[in-house]
Amino acid sequence: MLNVLLAAMLAAPVSAAPTAKPTKAKGLPAMLAETAAVLATPAIPIPAGIGKYCSIVYPSGAWAFSFTDANQDPCADMLASTPGGTVARAGLWDGTGGNNVVYQCAGGGIGLQKDYGDKALKAAFDDALGQKGCVFTVAPLELPIFSHPFPTKPNLGMTNGFDFAHGFKVLSNNGIELDHVNRHGNNVAYDGHNGFDWMMPTGTKLVAMAKGRVLIAQTRDVTSFCPNEDELIQKEMFVMHVVGTGRYKEIFVAYYAHFDTMSAEAGDIVEAGTKLGTAGDTGCSTGPHLHLSVVRGSNTAAHYRVNLESPTPSGYTIQTDIDPYAFSWSAKAEFDPWAWRKMNQGHGALSIDLWKSGQAPRRD
Repeated sequence: MLNVLLAAMLAAPVSAAPTAKPTKAKGLPAMLAETAAVLATPAIPIPAGIGKYCSIVYPSGAWAFSFTDANQDPCADMLASTPGGTVARAGLWDGTGGNNVVYQCAGGGIGLQKDYGDKALKAAFDDALGQKGCVFTVAPLELPIFSHPFPTKPNLGMTNGFDFAHGFKVLSNNGIELDHVNRHGNNVAYDGHNGFDWMMPTGTKLVAMAKGRVLIAQTRDVTSFCPNEDELIQKEMFVMHVVGTGRYKEIFVAYYAHFDTMSAEAGDIVEAGTKLGTAGDTGCSTGPHLHLSVVRGSNTAAHYRVNLESPTPSGYTIQTDIDPYAFSWSAKAEFDPWAWRKMNQGHGALSIDLWKSGQAPRRD
């Protein structure tokens, strides 16, 4: 829990309050209302030291941005004092640890800030003063909720990781323009890969990484993706995890692929360590392994909420996947490129280190 409550900050570039006639305070627009899957997923408590933030926009172009401790409700406070706004983002930030902030105003352009505690949030607020329609998306560098998804044996090595460039050009740490870099900003071979592959023997136990709910457990014909593989029916599972409650929920979906056997089904409530099945070589796979991806359903680069109720038939076109190890602040490449480079196309999200201490599988 934070030691102090930070004062709410209200900016109105047009006037001291919205010029339009005040209307009833709003929360989520109807099309962004919580889905049945989110409402049915049990909440993971907000970790210690993590607070809440809220970004609101008004029809006049005025905007408001506030960040408080976890016991407060900054959106309700701002909407009560200045009605008529719409919540554009609401989520979690770290009161003492690292925070990333992406902000965009109506005039165009994207602002980026990263720092510890409230420094990045205050800097983003200061930078946006005088502009209209500003929306702030914040993410803590760390949100420790995940335990390991399989036995942490030293011989289970990672072969492919997360490509932060996702096909567009970024500068590597060597100053070379590339379309595939890892979290450290270095050139990698896995172009466009959106998750992690760990090689492991068939039958290795796979478990849920945190409290959550199985969204989908399915077998899928992947002939169109890899017609030359031996086993064309891929066994896969989506598990939803929700941190916090109300407007400030942070929503993640973990995607496991290539099961040999599955022992959980859609609708099951799971805890960290609940068996989901065993690793295998089904579908688009050249050897037994676990492919693990994490998708954000909240506070992405371009959206407050993303409907993850039913992933697309292909299973691979979701554009808010993230790296659960986060983008390294020591990387010279640039600010987390996947958080903003395709923001205007509705793609991208800030990656967060989601692992509890000592629980992250070996990655490199």
